[in-house]
Amino acid sequence: MLATLPRAAPRAARRLTTSHALRSPLAPTYNHSVRPALAPPYNHPLAHVPESDRLKAPYAFSLLKEHISEPIGPTPTEWVSGLLETKAGREWVEAAWDAALKDLAEQPAPTQVSFQHLGEHLAESVNAKALQRSGSLVIRDVLRDPVAEAWASELTEVLVARSHSPTYYTDAQIAARADPSVLSATGQALKAFVPTSSPESAFVRIDAAAVAPAPPTWLGTELWGVDDTASPATPVHAHLALARTEIKVPTSASAATYALLRPFFAPKKSRISFYTPTGYTEAANWALRGGKPELDAELVHVRPATVSLAPGDVLVTHAGLRLQAADAAGLLLPVHPLPATEGNRAYVALQRASFEAGLPPPHVPADGTPIALEEGGDVTMIESWGGRRALGYGF
Repeated sequence: MLATLPRAAPRAARRLTTSHALRSPLAPTYNHSVRPALAPPYNHPLAHVPESDRLKAPYAFSLLKEHISEPIGPTPTEWVSGLLETKAGREWVEAAWDAALKDLAEQPAPTQVSFQHLGEHLAESVNAKALQRSGSLVIRDVLRDPVAEAWASELTEVLVARSHSPTYYTDAQIAARADPSVLSATGQALKAFVPTSSPESAFVRIDAAAVAPAPPTWLGTELWGVDDTASPATPVHAHLALARTEIKVPTSASAATYALLRPFFAPKKSRISFYTPTGYTEAANWALRGGKPELDAELVHVRPATVSLAPGDVLVTHAGLRLQAADAAGLLLPVHPLPATEGNRAYVALQRASFEAGLPPPHVPADGTPIALEEGGDVTMIESWGGRRALGYGF
């Protein structure tokens, strides 16, 4: 059983409520002012029915009139298109493409290390440099299997009750994000990948759990650079496995630059023009395409490795890598570490306000569709001091 701090009411006793809840025309209490000719000759005055016996929906929907959100930045396509409008930007794009292809010639297996030995492994500079080249790290046994599996069970029950609507603030998710071992693992990895990041402990971005990994969110001219003013800004993604799963992971950090630029490059000759596959993928066969970018272009130069994750393992990667679920049986909780920059500090303050209001995090777009609301939280739901700071309290 998950331990929580005492609060006003048990989590299980809470209901999702809102003043903007949308009820269907026949929602209780029923009111049939016009009775059909063949209607049963009886009446049930629900005013006399105990509250506990009335029908209730497991959650409420609302159209958000006000949403705590961040301004939406450019998409990857818009960002690269903007670079190509200038001579200097075009030169950078072509040079970055050539460098990425050169680096993709080497795609080693991902580094795997137990959480118990993580500190001593990262202390070796040669290991840290290898991680920056590979862009991925598997940290084993950050949590004991029973702990992760218990959180998975609780979260799965909530998702079923909510018809698999995204959920952000269950007890399991809050406990996982604030767990000292999870924060230690992701924080150490962040400092290894981004040595120039703030010495302060990192914040954590709130996202919904899912079968598939989170999509890439990186834009930049430096693989491991951090924009102090952007928010939420991080070159590092982290996923906590709550159930056994397999993920396809690119094993070169340069695959992030490659994926960003691939829609803008095309082969000069098709595959059938070459006697060997290597001829097709050689740099000399690729050039900037004319016309519109190919948004769903195949990443033909990337050879992802399949990584098996057990409950309690953490996968840390560059935020621009395209991860793919190799099966549909897993459950992943994103626990992306955010460097303690001024931009991220401002973002986490907005994220905390969303948590307290029961609204989706600020980076989730409000597109006008109804969402399943959650009850607002408070600091007493976060057990560890480090977790409270990571989620926006105490600074």
